[in-house]
Amino acid sequence: MREARRLALIQRQALIAGAARRQALRGLAEALEAEARSHALAERSRALVASSAPQPGATVGAALAARAGFTAGLAQLAGTAAAAAGDAARQSAWQAESLAAAETRAKRLAEREAEARSALETLKQRREQARSLPLARKLQR
Repeated sequence: MREARRLALIQRQALIAGAARRQALRGLAEALEAEARSHALAERSRALVASSAPQPGATVGAALAARAGFTAGLAQLAGTAAAAAGDAARQSAWQAESLAAAETRAKRLAEREAEARSALETLKQRREQARSLPLARKLQR
């Protein structure tokens, strides 16, 4: 039965499309999480840079140099985290597009599966009706 094979093929394709959709959804969630972590790291680093401003009073040169090095490192970390957040934002946009494509494919396959089921059911009904029809008189003898 061609209709049954078609239905089985569409069901396998739908299974694969569902797995692709779940994978795209997982990728989007991971990208959004990475973006949020990068933004948080950038903000914390900027806050630490702002709070590490020199305090009023006498300071030893070595302490001032160490503080300047620490502040520069934090500023660099904040810049790197901001760049990573931008990359993660682009990745999440790409993952969102992938998810939309996977969902569209899954919907299309669901529609095709419904059509294939309907065609198979119609074929079964026609065969059942053909069996119940009386045979021609010549064939009955």
